[in-house]
Amino acid sequence: MSTALAPRPQNEERRVVAVKRTGIIDGKQADNFSIFCEMAKELTGFDYVSFSLFDENYQCGIASTDGVSGDKSERHEYNICSYVLLSSEPTLIPDLTKHEKWKSHPSLQNEDRWLGYAGFPVINKDNYALGTFCLLNRQPLALNDKQITLVKGMCERIAHQIDTQTEQKEITAETVQTALKSFRTATNSADTSDLNDFLSLCSGKPISELSFSKLVDLDLAKYENSEMVLSEAGKSLQRKMKLQPKVMKKSIIKTQNKPTFLDELLGEL
Repeated sequence: MSTALAPRPQNEERRVVAVKRTGIIDGKQADNFSIFCEMAKELTGFDYVSFSLFDENYQCGIASTDGVSGDKSERHEYNICSYVLLSSEPTLIPDLTKHEKWKSHPSLQNEDRWLGYAGFPVINKDNYALGTFCLLNRQPLALNDKQITLVKGMCERIAHQIDTQTEQKEITAETVQTALKSFRTATNSADTSDLNDFLSLCSGKPISELSFSKLVDLDLAKYENSEMVLSEAGKSLQRKMKLQPKVMKKSIIKTQNKPTFLDELLGEL
């Protein structure tokens, strides 16, 4: 008898697009997220904590407290974490053997079974449940209200980190594309070595006399007091390529109850 698939969220197609947009699955990013797993384990006393993302077919392990990442499990009807994606609230099951739906779960027949379970959805800024943050314990175990609040906070931090990484990745790609297009338009050169030399000069890195002479021929560089510098045309191209340094400004993030999260969490630990 074949195993049925777990139910999918109503926005599954768009949710999967959002997951793939992050580029995290198969990206070997365990080090970026394992700290959240370790903190949750220490905070709650659960034996095992893992963070996963879900594509259209699999639960894809990203980080866990046992150091294993990259494992994939089919999203079938016995995959409890798949059901966590269906709600914005955590799925809390102190004892799986006493839960009406899961008491007959096949894994409960094993000697090394997990009994305590807590699954939290990781929801991004666009309200897509990208994955789950799941806690497991060998013996029945429940979270108290304070722990639930703090683990929810961790999931918000994970989601924010994913959103930030995704945006930075896309901005970087867009910047590179803009720079390449601007350089080719200005110089009619498809030689990537010319582009590389120009970028080096923009960043103050040394280049060879031969490389510099090519940039001079392209009217992008000149000697000034015996130093290799950008010409006016070169500076103009630098601006078009959006390579100008920007002044970083401090910003204050105002979100209700967020500023004290880290202090509270460290206090618990």
